[in-house]
Amino acid sequence: RGTCAMSATVATARGLGGWPARCRAFRQRTGTPTRMSVRGSFSRFGNAAGGGRGALCFSGRARAEAKDEESKTTETSATASTSTTTSPKNKLKLGTNAKQSDVDGAPHVPVLMRQVLESFGDVTLKTFVDCTMGAGGHSSAVATKHPELRMFIGFDVDPLAHTLAGPRIQNALREAQKGKHDGDGDEASSLREKENTPEKSFSFNPITANFRELRAQLNLLQSGLETSSIEGILIDLGVSSMHLDLPERGFSFNDDGPLDMRMGPSAPYSAFDVVNDWPQTEIERILRDYGEEKHWRLLARRICEARIESPIETTHGLVSAIGRVPGVKHGRSGNVNPATRTFQAIRIAANDELGCIEDVIPAAIESLKPGGRLAIITFHSLEDKIVKELFKKYAGRVPETDRPYSQWEPQPPPPPKIVKLITRKPLVADDEEVKANVRARSAKLRVCEKL
Repeated sequence: RGTCAMSATVATARGLGGWPARCRAFRQRTGTPTRMSVRGSFSRFGNAAGGGRGALCFSGRARAEAKDEESKTTETSATASTSTTTSPKNKLKLGTNAKQSDVDGAPHVPVLMRQVLESFGDVTLKTFVDCTMGAGGHSSAVATKHPELRMFIGFDVDPLAHTLAGPRIQNALREAQKGKHDGDGDEASSLREKENTPEKSFSFNPITANFRELRAQLNLLQSGLETSSIEGILIDLGVSSMHLDLPERGFSFNDDGPLDMRMGPSAPYSAFDVVNDWPQTEIERILRDYGEEKHWRLLARRICEARIESPIETTHGLVSAIGRVPGVKHGRSGNVNPATRTFQAIRIAANDELGCIEDVIPAAIESLKPGGRLAIITFHSLEDKIVKELFKKYAGRVPETDRPYSQWEPQPPPPPKIVKLITRKPLVADDEEVKANVRARSAKLRVCEKL
């Protein structure tokens, strides 16, 4: 476990090399970062390619405060750095209320693992596509359960995901194939080592692209992949722990970091662009439609008023601009922090997450062979509604309309039935999983099978 933690830390350093300097600065600061005010703490300069602003620089006063704080905590930092490299409990980032690593020490705990494995349990998987590879938790488990797997295709826009998931998935399949042939005789074992080793029989295809490009990327593969020849496709929507637990990615308001929220460094927009450049009417729209925020007009006005004085550059700066939400007691609305809906709306808008879902489902169903299955994990009602409606459409059900049809008027013809629904209702996490990983409480799994 200690070795896994150290390797994960090294992989993180490699993965962050592809990110702008303004993001890496939050990881490279020595000592405990000083809490600074939103306005006047940072100044903005330059332009960054691929969306987002330039680097961040500290003002003279903030630099002096950070220097004083650093001198006070030199001994503590030295002791902490020594324990960080030796303790297996220290992973990429601590400080949130969710589980930080899975059983293999990877910095992301996959949700609904049992349900995903059962969904593909009775399917012979020779070609499998993971559209959101992440740290490889789901895919390595699928590879372990399906030693017949011969081609794996993994999509992810994050460089860190490819660094972590690649060796993990290949090792899992190698162990699965080794266990499958443990009962063979010596002659069969030697023949397999010569002709059918995992290195020769298994094709691993990592693709650094958004899964909305599924159809185009599959057509570019030169591995003998035929049209409609995939037995299983998995899509785990939303953000991963690797996004939420790294402050420099800007996804979480629990820790201060630059306002980024891009899934990958090649994304055209960042959260900074949305918050500081988009008109107030657009911010109102995304807070209302994507965040399902009741006070969308008030919060959009507060954000636009705050950015007039100085750009909103950090996650805590955005929380400060939002301020107190009417009707919220003790900083929470039920079990949800009032800033959660605003951060969700801005993240969805910056990455066009809902548009990606609408693009990938038709392409995924088209790529499946008869009997192949598509499994999608969602984390909020906007994602789940799109998945549910598209699954019903391809299952041959008449789409719902704003008004019911009268029995005297002509009924719309049902769409052609292409898939059958494996899950009539979404599968959710049990109490034990939610207790172990709080981020699984809102996860829903829907599965369909191509006819």
